[in-house]
Parts: sequence; C-alpha cells; structure tokens
Amino acid sequence: MKKSIGLLILMSGMLTIFGGCLRNDDEPLLPQRPISRLYVSFENYEEDETQEPYRNLAVIDPADTTGMKVTIDYDSEVMGGAGVHFNPFAGIIFQGSAGDTTIRMMTVTDLGIPKNDGFIGFNELTAVRGLWYQNSSQMLYVVNNATPTAVYGYHQPMNRNGYARPNKVYRLGSMRPWGLAMWGDSLLVGRTGQNGGISLYGGLSDTDSLEANFAPRSTLTIEGSTSIRGIAFSEELDLLVAADYGNANVDGCIFIIENATALLSEPESTVRPTHVLRGTRTGLISPIDVAIDPREGKRYLYVADAGGNGKIARFNLDDNGNVTPNAVVEGFARNRIPAGIFLDARGRTNSDIDSTN
Repeated sequence: MKKSIGLLILMSGMLTIFGGCLRNDDEPLLPQRPISRLYVSFENYEEDETQEPYRNLAVIDPADTTGMKVTIDYDSEVMGGAGVHFNPFAGIIFQGSAGDTTIRMMTVTDLGIPKNDGFIGFNELTAVRGLWYQNSSQMLYVVNNATPTAVYGYHQPMNRNGYARPNKVYRLGSMRPWGLAMWGDSLLVGRTGQNGGISLYGGLSDTDSLEANFAPRSTLTIEGSTSIRGIAFSEELDLLVAADYGNANVDGCIFIIENATALLSEPESTVRPTHVLRGTRTGLISPIDVAIDPREGKRYLYVADAGGNGKIARFNLDDNGNVTPNAVVEGFARNRIPAGIFLDARGRTNSDIDSTN
C-alpha cells in the first residue's frame, strides 16, 4: 500500500511538472534548434504533359542566415502555385492553385521536407490567393479573388481528400480580396485596388454557414496604395505589412504600419504608412507577398517579388525608403515567378538567450 501511495504521489508530481510546460493552442512547440524556413510558391507550371513538370514549391532553409538560398525544390502538383501557408501544429503545407480549383496539402518532416498528402477541390475556388489555418478551431480559411469574391472555411481539412463543399462561406460583395492573416479570432484580409488596405472580419464562429454579404468590423485604408496583394501581421510587434504590386506607371513597394492594433480597433481609418520600401536600390518591381520574423535579434521582413524573373528579398524591419536588402535569392530555375511565401520562424535566437541572462 505504501508503495502504491508513493507511486501516485510521484505520478502526480510529474503531471504537475509537465502540465506547467504545456503550451496553449495558440503557441507551437519550441523546437530543439531554432527554425527559419521560408516556403515559396511559384505561379508557373508545365502545360505540356510530355515534359518534366515544374517544381512549384521551394524551401529556403535557413532563411535568416547571410547565405540565404533554396535548399529544397518540390513538385507539389498544383497547376500554378498561388498562396501558401504552413501550420506547425498540423505539420501541413496548404498551397493554392491558380490553374484549377484545388488546394494541395503536404505533410512536412522535421527537416522541412514536403510530401504530397491529398487535396481539397471546389468549383468556386477559381482564383485562390491567401490561406490560413487556425489551430484552435481547426478551420482552413481560403480567400478567392474572382467573382463571387469570398472567404471559404473548411473544418478539419486534413480529413478531406477530393472535391468537397466548404463548411462556411463569407461573401465579400464588391470587395476584391487578396492576402490573408489572423489576429486572434478575426480575419485580416488585404483589399486590392486603388486606395486599398486591410479589412478586419470578426465573429466567424457566430455566422451562418452562408453569409451573403459579410461586413467588416474595421476598414483600414492605406494612403497611396495602388494594388495591395499579400499582407503580414505581428501582434507581438504591433506591426502590419502590405505588399503593393504597383501598376504600369509605377513600381510596387512595401508599406509598414506601426501601432496597427489601435488602427484596426477603429471602424474606419486612413493611414500614412510609418515606413515605405521603394526605389531602385530595393530592387522591388512587383512585390506580391510578405512575411515577418518578429524574433528578437532577427526582426526581418521577407518579400516575394514577381517582377522580372522573380526574387525573394530580405530587409530589416526598421528599414525605410530606398534601401538595399540584406539578402536576395533570384534566378530561379526555369523562370519560376514567386506567387506567395510563408515563414515558419520558431525557437529562441542567441539574442533571446542573451537577454535573459
């Protein structure tokens, strides 16, 4: 009996210790070694079935070193890549297709190597742009840019394989959506076109399965914008970043907006960006997507540029104006043009460790 009581006490103590180490559903487990993997989706695909297919997904790993380079090229079988998203809880890459009505899913090993693992298809997914998987609700949100514009929600998408109707449909009316990010339980949707910006949509779990004209709770307009594409948001840094594709008369640029949460808390606001990356030194022509590394000692901004032969450029988050990126990857094989990026940045950097000592 004494041994049984002692064992129960020991097990209880161990559960308490491990329970204190568990993280909530909004925090991915910290890896043993820091991870900085940038997933790149390419819009090109080989239309001739007799030829070798293009590898339309690349991994830059690590992305936070001086010699940034592609380490993995992969054929995800999409007909032209669109937006791309990775969720570290699920260990799944979601990649939209620009040439058909599917979203490809790929599992990822601990070394960051993708492997095809099925797809979701729906006839209205004709122009997939941003994607985001929310772990707490197990919902995959997908932005479709073509009429009727909408955000589609798939519950437990990893349990699907083949053509399937979404669980939620949020019609966006005349708004032309592009990039997608999340702030808590709200969606941040990039709004393209002249004087575009970002719209915030809340109450996702309270809406019906079909919302005919889903109204934003907050509308932020960016002064001087011409064609907003991808967006990125960091609640930790209170920072919102948007890629402006530009037009025939002007090269694109990157808008960096500080104090973003206060602006998004207002029903309507027009903002002049805190920083703008623009000019010949930046090398930016047609920026199409962005990603933020918010970690102390990194604080990087990654840009996918679809201009020319395409490139990935890395800047410091405090850069401003006509500045040179601190790293660039370009000259992708077979003229692959980036269409979307997603950064998986986890683990403590040396600066994090030094600051706690």
